[in-house]
Amino acid sequence: MAMQTARNSVQNAPMGKKTPFKQVEIGRIRTVGSSSAVISINKSVIRNNQLNLAQIGTILKIVTSKSIVVAMVGSLKIGGDDDEGMSDGCLAMLNIMGEITTNETTRETKFFRGVRSFPVLGEAVYNMSPDELTMIFNRENEACIEVGRLQQDNSIVAKVRVDDLLSKHFAILGSTGSGKSCTVALVLQAILNANPQGHVVLFDPHNEYSKSFGDRAEVIDNESLDLPIWIFDFVETCELLCSDIEDQAREEQEILHDVILRAKQLYDRSLKRGDVSTQLKLDDIEGELQRATHISLDSPVPYRIRDVAKLVDHAMGKLENASNLAPYKRLKRRIATLTSDPRYAFIFKNQASPRPIEDIVGRIFRLPVNNKPISCLDFSGIPSEALNIVVSVVSRLAFELATWSERKLPILLVCEEAHRYIPRDRNLGFHSTRRIISRIAKEGRKYGVSLAIVSQRPSELEPSTLSQCSTIFSMRLSNELDQNFVRAAVPDGAAELLSFLPSLGTAETMVFGESVNLPMRVILDNLPAEYRPHSSSAQFTELWQRDHATPQMMEQVFNRWRARSLHPDGKPQQTSAPVTPSVQDTRAALRRRNADRAPAQRPHQPAPQTGTLAAQAREKLMAQAGQRSPQQTTSTLADVKARLNSAFHRDI
Repeated sequence: MAMQTARNSVQNAPMGKKTPFKQVEIGRIRTVGSSSAVISINKSVIRNNQLNLAQIGTILKIVTSKSIVVAMVGSLKIGGDDDEGMSDGCLAMLNIMGEITTNETTRETKFFRGVRSFPVLGEAVYNMSPDELTMIFNRENEACIEVGRLQQDNSIVAKVRVDDLLSKHFAILGSTGSGKSCTVALVLQAILNANPQGHVVLFDPHNEYSKSFGDRAEVIDNESLDLPIWIFDFVETCELLCSDIEDQAREEQEILHDVILRAKQLYDRSLKRGDVSTQLKLDDIEGELQRATHISLDSPVPYRIRDVAKLVDHAMGKLENASNLAPYKRLKRRIATLTSDPRYAFIFKNQASPRPIEDIVGRIFRLPVNNKPISCLDFSGIPSEALNIVVSVVSRLAFELATWSERKLPILLVCEEAHRYIPRDRNLGFHSTRRIISRIAKEGRKYGVSLAIVSQRPSELEPSTLSQCSTIFSMRLSNELDQNFVRAAVPDGAAELLSFLPSLGTAETMVFGESVNLPMRVILDNLPAEYRPHSSSAQFTELWQRDHATPQMMEQVFNRWRARSLHPDGKPQQTSAPVTPSVQDTRAALRRRNADRAPAQRPHQPAPQTGTLAAQAREKLMAQAGQRSPQQTTSTLADVKARLNSAFHRDI
């Protein structure tokens, strides 16, 4: 909601009427260095109240004998005493960014980073014309997206080069309320508008973006997510099933190493023989499993968690020393706890007939796209301790998919609230996530995997990951630690420009890095209301006007709390298109339908008319005695009790 706040009056000016450009001499060079210069601002500029032409972040030009040097105002201060003893002068420190020059061979005039012809003392400094600003910020013949307009001149469209943005990673940073979420939606929408066949995965921890992309998004929440445990690698499986204590985890990992491999081999054997039941004696087939060498520990081969539990029991039975049972018992207890927890249902669903890996990976990464180039993974219903595993698995799948496709399937991973699962503090855990995200940050561009890091606390992010982001959208940051971390990651030697980050307005950002020619201060475009992320805060004054805690509402709240689900009745609201059923789903549906029809095909065994245990026993007893229904028979209370007691002890 922050994007709809008040805009700068400059942005709202009529775009059709351009103010005639008037070149003004801002000042003269007093000192010059290899990357900066100091100018004294002309007193005529001060008297005419034109200091806005040299405000912080403004692009100025210095005309030399061979080129036009481009510089940005970094700071301002009052100058020394003038000839009349008045301290009314003004000095501006400029950061030299590049130059506009003409190539002697091609005779093409364009902006280049770096400076070959430096200005000399006493050189005049002027304001930039709109045509010169357009030449600097808008590069022709390259794929770009529009994100807003320059704060210096609202007639200049702020463009970002897409290939440089994605191939070298980017970050969107900003405090709460600065418009960060809307900026994420704005940038992604612009990318998808230009690339409708893209593959974007958005990690959405707070369910903010489910409506931000309309029909172009596949929203996957806790109820519809299918991320089976067999698709995990061994490290991720151990983080899910093993203890947090290092010594205990080491013992449990040794057990899981053999058990999981056997479970995969067992399911593969059953599948080849056409019998996937678990009614097997492990002693009889152990030698056969030893010979199955084509399956490795990290192979994405299905297995069932109940086979894992069965193999743990089998291994326990072969132990000679009872003192070694502790790690086996811990594993069994952990498996039983997770499988009974509805919040982990997305890991253990479809155990009887696992979905093909093509369906699982295809839905998450939009393969094929089917007019939905982005998938929003809603993590709001996933327990925080499982967030590490889910992000790690999806990120690893993206990396492996891009690797084995030989860079023909580029993927963008958008990590919203990245400081939660890529923390700086290693004591917070998240080892598997930090491992794969760090690898993507360092090697992803070689394989076609791009990262978008979104965070309100960059100081809590893993430093090496943020340092790999070559483009940074920096919005308002009030915390000094956060500003220092951004300053260390900002390229172009323009770290001084971050000194005014606390004063940036809502929906205003500084863009640094490889995807823009120069750091630019941008007023972002307005996002339509129907596509804004629902990231607004709770309306305290509105909600506290009356008591909303009705008995019906509280009953619903406690039901959700007990069930650990927003949909305890098992009927979630459909937020995305239904998934095409697989062959296994169709077979399972046919089996259920045949099972439902079976009682109707047996006329001599009618279904009981009542649901109570006593009524069922009464019906069974009367049927065996060859009598009519209980409604047509009169019996004494003692007779009924005797028959029921006999039925319970004999047949039930």
